[in-house]
Amino acid sequence: MNRKTTELSRIDWVQAALGALAQGGIESVKVERLAKTLGVSKGSFYWHFKDRGDLLAAMLDFWAEEFTSHLIEKIAAFSTPRERLENLADESLIATVGTVDVAMAESALRSWASQDASASAFTAKVDAARIDYLVKELVLLGASGDRALSLAKGIYLALIGLFAARGSTPELAENGAFKALLAIILDDVQGKARSR
Repeated sequence: MNRKTTELSRIDWVQAALGALAQGGIESVKVERLAKTLGVSKGSFYWHFKDRGDLLAAMLDFWAEEFTSHLIEKIAAFSTPRERLENLADESLIATVGTVDVAMAESALRSWASQDASASAFTAKVDAARIDYLVKELVLLGASGDRALSLAKGIYLALIGLFAARGSTPELAENGAFKALLAIILDDVQGKARSR
């Protein structure tokens, strides 16, 4: 076994797989192709994974952990809901996690989910967790439950749209526009809460 093979981690394989997914869809996530990209033999893959299905599950877990749970943990120390939401927006707009292009991975994962029932169920679970978090913070900021849900979905859909635009029409993919929209929503929620 060469040195590079032993130095590759499970995460290296997962990030390479997410990169392949973003570039060519789920059909591009092939063990042999990934090994070639990483410059190692397929034996390195089997050191970390049982099979391709194990890798696919690890990709989804990585996405949920790094692109959701980790972000929420990172902003938990901020003292107000507004600070947490503003900092979550900043963290969400970061272009890469490790070697993974966040926008391309988000779009590619959704494309995969449209073709695969288990990826679809997993994506729905992550979407629900993200929206639930936004709802909780918006309620703490002063929005009613129903309104918080509508606003949370609006914020989330704007972010997904921004990610899609990064890949297809980058001139529209303006982080500042997303942050301005968030500020308008947060100002409105706080203004209505103060006027009650």
